[in-house]
Amino acid sequence: MQDFRVFRALGLSFQSWFRNFVPFTALAAVLYAPVFIYVATLDFESASSLDKVIDRLFLWPIYLVVGLSTLLAPMLIYRIVQDLNGVKVSLWTSIQHGVRGFLPAIVLAVIVNVLQEVPGGGIASTILTCIWFVAAPAAVAEKLGPFAAFGRSAELTRGRRWGIFGVTFLIGILAAILMFAWIVPSVSAATELSSVRTFAYVLVALFGVLHMFTGIVEAVSYALLRQDKDGVSHDELARIFE
Repeated sequence: MQDFRVFRALGLSFQSWFRNFVPFTALAAVLYAPVFIYVATLDFESASSLDKVIDRLFLWPIYLVVGLSTLLAPMLIYRIVQDLNGVKVSLWTSIQHGVRGFLPAIVLAVIVNVLQEVPGGGIASTILTCIWFVAAPAAVAEKLGPFAAFGRSAELTRGRRWGIFGVTFLIGILAAILMFAWIVPSVSAATELSSVRTFAYVLVALFGVLHMFTGIVEAVSYALLRQDKDGVSHDELARIFE
């Protein structure tokens, strides 16, 4: 039995992502397709101000990606848990199992985003994210309802929440680096509206990838926490779905 560790969780998440790169990317492409279609067909040239252009071309697509990502993460959980056990399973089977995780994932996303809109809510949303980080994986693996899944996540993350915070913080740092080192300067330098639309595609793709990776980290963290706190091996965890 090994303790939950930040870099171990991230390392296993990257390994799982690389081993499943093609199916995960294909699923994400299908799920995010409506966002790309929205950007491609958007008539922002008639926008009355720059703020309107930003809202239509960047803000709303990002909201859509975040919303769709809440559905993507649960659909990956079964495949990732089996992958940690060295077993390849059908992505379709993983999607079917993932339906149980939709509701807790959506509820958490709504709570976190609402809290971020109120003064001081960012701190509260960060705390709740660390407490309920593995609610969706728990719902999928243990066949729990949303409230039971939140309680189970609180139980599993107790005593490990600084580690969960470290994981989410490092993912946030990666997102910030990509934003400020490349995306923001590129958009500022764009002189044609077609170029701005291209950067919107890139921004949507990057946000989609980051949220997909976060979903992978959630599943890996759940498996590690079960191993750490319950002494459940990857093989035993994989059999829970049977």
